[in-house]
Amino acid sequence: MSALDGQSVQSGTHRGTTLHKDLSAIDGGGKPPHTPPRRLPALNTFVEDDQLLIKCATVFSQHQSTATPIAPRVSKSRMDPLVQEQRKVLKVELGSPVELSFDVSNNFASSLYQHLANNAQIDEFLRLTDVYKNDRWILPEPCPQKGLKESDLYEPLLRILNAIIQYFGGSDGYIREVIDTSQTNFSHKEPVSTSNLSRPDFSVKAEGPSFQLPLPASKEVKEVGYSNIITFFEVKLSKGWSPMEQLLQMAIYARQMFIQQPNRRFVRALIITERSFRIYHFDRSGVQFTQPIDIHGAKGARTFVRLVMGLSLHEADAGLDTSIQWRVVDGKKVSGTLTTIGPADKKGKDEGTTVTYELASVEPVIPCYDVRGRGVVCWSIVDPDSGKTLLVRDLWRSADRLSEDIYLGRAQRLPGTVTIISYDSAREKTKNFRGFRNSSSYASFRNRIAARAVLDTDGRSIKNFRSAIELLCALRDAIQAHKELYMKKTLHRDITLDNILLGRPGAEIGQRGLLMGLDMAIFLKRDVSSTCKDWKTTTGIYQSVIVLMNGKLRNPIAHDHMDDLESFVYVLTHMMYTYDATGVERTPFEFLGEWELANSWMEAQSKSSYLGRLLIEVESGVQELWPQSCTRLLLELKSYIYGISQEKRCLANQEPQVRKSALKGLVRKANQHYKYILALFDKAIEEIESGNDGLEPPAEPDLAESSSIEEMSSSPGGFAPQPDSDESPFNADSGTVDETLPVPDAAPEGTRNFLKRLREASPDDQPAAKRGPLAGVSEAVPKARAPRSRRRRKAKSRGRR
Repeated sequence: MSALDGQSVQSGTHRGTTLHKDLSAIDGGGKPPHTPPRRLPALNTFVEDDQLLIKCATVFSQHQSTATPIAPRVSKSRMDPLVQEQRKVLKVELGSPVELSFDVSNNFASSLYQHLANNAQIDEFLRLTDVYKNDRWILPEPCPQKGLKESDLYEPLLRILNAIIQYFGGSDGYIREVIDTSQTNFSHKEPVSTSNLSRPDFSVKAEGPSFQLPLPASKEVKEVGYSNIITFFEVKLSKGWSPMEQLLQMAIYARQMFIQQPNRRFVRALIITERSFRIYHFDRSGVQFTQPIDIHGAKGARTFVRLVMGLSLHEADAGLDTSIQWRVVDGKKVSGTLTTIGPADKKGKDEGTTVTYELASVEPVIPCYDVRGRGVVCWSIVDPDSGKTLLVRDLWRSADRLSEDIYLGRAQRLPGTVTIISYDSAREKTKNFRGFRNSSSYASFRNRIAARAVLDTDGRSIKNFRSAIELLCALRDAIQAHKELYMKKTLHRDITLDNILLGRPGAEIGQRGLLMGLDMAIFLKRDVSSTCKDWKTTTGIYQSVIVLMNGKLRNPIAHDHMDDLESFVYVLTHMMYTYDATGVERTPFEFLGEWELANSWMEAQSKSSYLGRLLIEVESGVQELWPQSCTRLLLELKSYIYGISQEKRCLANQEPQVRKSALKGLVRKANQHYKYILALFDKAIEEIESGNDGLEPPAEPDLAESSSIEEMSSSPGGFAPQPDSDESPFNADSGTVDETLPVPDAAPEGTRNFLKRLREASPDDQPAAKRGPLAGVSEAVPKARAPRSRRRRKAKSRGRR
């Protein structure tokens, strides 16, 4: 049996109970492995306690001395990079590949798929077939006089591959056919619309419950594409290509298979020359490849045959998760099922039983567009008993991180957090795919463990909001939930658009927005030596300025609650600059695209500039499409967060021992930070509910009275000390609670919120119609406005003039 065909794994411990489960191998049995669900103790609803919050912040400041590094990013020229640029991106994403030595290469390759055919069966095939004669395949030999071209290998190799599949295949009734796709364009799939194409040399066209015909990018219906191939083979001459060039070409194809086959666990493929072959293995830990292995000799020929079988015949062997299956009609997925462990009953019985859920959508509600990393994919399912929609979250956690269910268990019954129904904590491990007994032999390899959570939420991201008040209420309750988690000594660290969900229709206050995605969370007291080994791969556009800069800092500052609060600001920014107040999507504003395309350092500079600009860009259309309460909220949040960010940025340049006291003072203000921000949201929500906060723009300013702009606050970005206090908010004593925290009925004195860009700030070539007037500014809390009828009369008189 292959080293990959049978594994016994042990899940973690919870509340002193060790759970064990032998997992039947997916490679062998084709059944989804499972472990019993963790037992989740009942928890009382947490009651807010300011003193406890300060205590938690104090613990954090004492133990978080460094930061988990961020996955390095390269600048891109467009949201869907062309293939050549995509290779550069993948080179950084995949990191250092694991290149096996010659001895290990042969052992790894020959250990795979032993269950499919023994040596005697393969030798019988080699004796009978007409594509293997005199101890070699019918591939052309190099001829010094004539030379050899890559295309000379195509016809004989196609015969060889199809001969192997036809001889050994067909047992499951599904068709497999190797076809020449060297001249067939395969359409790519990206987060944005794309016209990118690529062409593997040979592809194994597949039918079955994991495949469907390519969705047409145009009127042309294609019979083969990345959605219905089980593997591919690339043809090269033995000289002229470097292993890295080969790897990056294979990575383009493998990435599209992960994207267009969302139940992919790994992708394996071969590069074949006239003399040898290499196997390339892609999984969520990156990529591994072998040295060239002789294709002609008896031992190499057996291995080659067995690999072609394993990569081509059966879904589970080829790297597909057979716990997710679809019903395919006329080449199109029309429905599907997902099988996983079910919840235990109230008495804790029936642990480990399986439940098959219907998929509410045949496509994942949250797809993944990366190869290496957590590989988070979310599915919407239907509870077979209640008919209620639930969410399944599949991911691959780093082996040196705590399992997410530990954090989910601590969060149970906290308002604003998702409720866990069941959790499969150790489905598979990437080290087992690679045949590693001791993964520490490869410094660049980080083992990842597959996990699956079934969550009691319908899984609607906040981008599905339908009104401004629905969005603000969801964000407000999610921030409150973040605070509650912090008070339970847990820091989320992964605030993104997809990790903030809308509550179910009619949800009570506190449940209108839900936080999920605790796999990147940390306890406030932890050993940072191990957690900093693996790159952090959170979506970049929501990361704080300091977190983005940490990769360039000699003494990076640990990710704290302030970074997460800053991420909430970017989520609100994304919503207001990409949607109108009724949830209708529009073209994202330009700086959001810049954040997506820039490398981490440039994105940090752009975000710092954005936070410091206390204005709403007039050409963004935000003012016309959102209530004034929302624009004021965004500006006040930016002003507040900018001051904190600048304070941390100054501390980042200091030695750890020098800045230690100041950092503690900053972190201990957590209570103030949460109270102030939640009060801003409460105020905006109240204004919308009052019915006096429409979309009508403010009255035109009187230019004669606005010949000068008031001086901004001397604090960075307009951040001012709180009223009734001459102290910086970052220097308070850790043992006291600030009971005089202001409810922000007005912006801090001296702060101006610009609702239109000043004329001088506009580019010279900007159309005059898009330039704000010189004094196009508005107070954060505007002065009382004239009655609506008077404003209308003024507007009519201006029109007559």
